[in-house]
Amino acid sequence: MNTPGRLGIVEAFEAAWQRRATPEEADRLHRVQTLLGVKDNDAILVLMVALEHYQGLYSAMPARIEEAARTAAAETKRTAESLANTAAQLAHSDLVDQLGKAVNQVARDAARTQQWKALGAGVLTTVITLLITGCLAFQQGKQAGLGEGYKAARHEAAAASWANTPEGQLAYRLALVGSLQQVARCSKPGWRVKKGACLPYSAPDGLHGWMMP
Repeated sequence: MNTPGRLGIVEAFEAAWQRRATPEEADRLHRVQTLLGVKDNDAILVLMVALEHYQGLYSAMPARIEEAARTAAAETKRTAESLANTAAQLAHSDLVDQLGKAVNQVARDAARTQQWKALGAGVLTTVITLLITGCLAFQQGKQAGLGEGYKAARHEAAAASWANTPEGQLAYRLALVGSLQQVARCSKPGWRVKKGACLPYSAPDGLHGWMMP
């Protein structure tokens, strides 16, 4: 029994879809609610109401398909009758060539209609596919770009912070006098890298050094 102010499952269905539930729908809703033990205040009630509505829609699809097939058959019959009437009118006249033109025109019109329908469906499918692909690519590119941007920003912030330290200032002064590359690469004559260290050796023209900052 429903408490005052609380809708039962059938009443909720009718309030949501603004129509009376059929006896089959009401019986199905009550049967599923009883089977699952769902109370009138349970959140799953909303899902049950929605599913029952779409169950009704899907059950009506065969009838709609049958109706569409009957309509198409009726249109085909009318077209055939029109061609037959035209042929009968022209059969006993000297306008036989007009019969061929009329038949060809009807055939061309029908083919053109089908081509436009197929083209429209193809264009719609292509547009939807491109939109979905573009959205996915945009989201992936956006996430990748943000990640790279954050990484670069962190590196630049760390470099700027180090440049203000005493070591950073010293490296800057070495660069000003042109000695930073020579110190870092051990590139002066009379110096060479051995076992990861920059060591002096006897050069033909003596030992060279670098400018101090």
